[in-house]
Order: sequence, then C-alpha cells, then structure tokens
Amino acid sequence: MKKDYFKRKFTCILLSFLLVLQSSCVAYKSSTSTLDEAVASNCRVLVVKTDETKLKLLKIEKIDGAYYGTLKTSKGIDVIKLNESDLKRINLKDKTASTWGTIGIVVGSLGIVFAIIAGLSVQSFDVGSGY
Repeated sequence: MKKDYFKRKFTCILLSFLLVLQSSCVAYKSSTSTLDEAVASNCRVLVVKTDETKLKLLKIEKIDGAYYGTLKTSKGIDVIKLNESDLKRINLKDKTASTWGTIGIVVGSLGIVFAIIAGLSVQSFDVGSGY
C-alpha cells in the first residue's frame, strides 16, 4: 500500500515538474539580427550589450524612432529604452529549436518517469517458486 502511495505521489511531483519545464525552453538563433528585424519578428529576443550584459526581452518595439524592449521581471513587465550604440549582438528566438527542445524535455522526462515506475513495479513483482 505504501509503495502505491509513493508511486502516485512521485509521479504527480514529476509531472508537475515537467509542466514547469515545458514553458522554459527558449533557443536563440546564432546569427545576429538588426533592431528592425527584431521589431518585425515580434518574438523573444536575446540582446547582448557592449558590457556583456544579457537581456532576454519578450519583444522589441519601435515608437517615434526610438527602440524599446519589453522585459519580464519579478515585479511584472518593464519597458526599457535601447540605445543602438550600447548593443553588441541581437539574437532572435529560434522557434523550431525551441519547439524541439520542449518536446525533447517532455518526452525524455516522461521516459525517465515511466522507467522509474516500471523499475519499482518489477521490484515489487514476486514470482513464487510453486512449492
């Protein structure tokens, strides 16, 4: 009885962990883009400043000739002004790699969960000698 409870609790915890991991996989293209391409793509952007500070922006917008980046913080959403002279590199989100990464994380994690459950089930399986 305790083993069944442990299996169910362990499975629930691992599946919850999978849901958290599912939204966290973002891959960026290795090629550098321009600010105008980042505005046109309307997707997540990795910006590396000249002082090697990395900003993971939700998107970049152009308002009245100035560029603004939307940044997710612990307090909510912040909008910061971007100066072209302070930017070293701009990498756009690679949608294909992000999708495959998420699928890989989910399938791999589920495979590990099922392997652990199968291992626990085999250990509890008792074949009598028949005598």
